[in-house]
Amino acid sequence: MSETVLDVRDLEAGYEPGVPIVRGASITVRKSEIVVVLGPNGAGKSSFIKAIAGLVPITGGTVLLDGKDITAAPAHTMVRLGLAFVPQTENIFQLMSVEDNLKVACGILERREIPARIDEMYAAFPDLMRQRRTAAGNLSGGQRQMLAVARALIVHPKVLVLDEPSAGLSPKFVSMVFEMLAGIRKSGVTILLVEQNAKAALAIGDRAYVLVEGKDRHEGIASELWNDPVVAELYLGQRPSHASKGGVA
Repeated sequence: MSETVLDVRDLEAGYEPGVPIVRGASITVRKSEIVVVLGPNGAGKSSFIKAIAGLVPITGGTVLLDGKDITAAPAHTMVRLGLAFVPQTENIFQLMSVEDNLKVACGILERREIPARIDEMYAAFPDLMRQRRTAAGNLSGGQRQMLAVARALIVHPKVLVLDEPSAGLSPKFVSMVFEMLAGIRKSGVTILLVEQNAKAALAIGDRAYVLVEGKDRHEGIASELWNDPVVAELYLGQRPSHASKGGVA
């Protein structure tokens, strides 16, 4: 079995003291996996991964990265620790060029490393190379997500965490983004993502968890969960007897 890179145990978190949104959720992410977090609206999915990334106050439980306790680590230190987070919105500097966005993201690298890493990102994302002088705000939705992911990858993270990477994209760009993530996984990068598009996410994922009311309620192999009646019940509120044929929407 592959080694565990990210281990989240009994996590409790929320924005207001005494009002937890995440209520004892636990997941493990192994090296070079894509692990998907699914759940109905309001399940606490985004709050869960934001808590892991240090952006939502944690009131209980632990977050271990490569066995190191990062539960209390401030958000601005996460990249140095090896965890890169791509938020759903405001994940690029729109008035800056593509290349300047990448340069800004290189803050923790040695100066001599930066040109080579930028070239590696251009090789991985040819669209960005073609648009290198373009203001990021003028990119298509899919290209913006490419840039956001490239900015996160440029510092060699151990784990790439994404919040709803397909949100607001057309079907064409949704396919582009998930193909990109599948390719990144093949390169050996470990990925944890929250995603509302269950079908697309399960198609590229290795394992998945279903969160309901801030708690992990079900887990399994991603390719098997699409038609899992328990997932349909938790995700859609359907009873198993009605959900077994249709899978998750």
